[in-house]
Amino acid sequence: MPPMVVGLALVLLIPMLIAATPAAAGALDEVRALSVSVDLDHEVEGVEPGALRRRLTDALGDRFNGESADRLRLTSAVRPVSSSTLRGYALPFSGTYGIGTVRLSLERQVTLSGKQAPAIIWQRERQIATRWSASAEAIDRAVGELLDEIKAP
Repeated sequence: MPPMVVGLALVLLIPMLIAATPAAAGALDEVRALSVSVDLDHEVEGVEPGALRRRLTDALGDRFNGESADRLRLTSAVRPVSSSTLRGYALPFSGTYGIGTVRLSLERQVTLSGKQAPAIIWQRERQIATRWSASAEAIDRAVGELLDEIKAP
């Protein structure tokens, strides 16, 4: 078979093979049990780690198992940044902004050289850039979007 025909066949077949793999299915399809972890790098008024943990466990439903080594991890790295810092010079009556990311990752235990280690098999994040007073709402909205995305087929 000529190399060009083989190359064309591969170009046409590879996308179909990728679409048929389990990795293309919903990230939670193969997961039976997950624990939950919530990490806040900076305290944000109106964002409670316990409330976020409950939101994740509610989203997992029957898959939640606090003892599972596989984990759904939510990390918020939103912090206050003054507008003077963003501009590079001070102005009177400057405001403060919430800048950072909200990341949701799915970690599964894998065995490497006979040792158990966590491996991130799915991860998405949302950028946050808003007034500091609106940071809690932006984080909440980002968590909702990320949960919708991980549950999507």
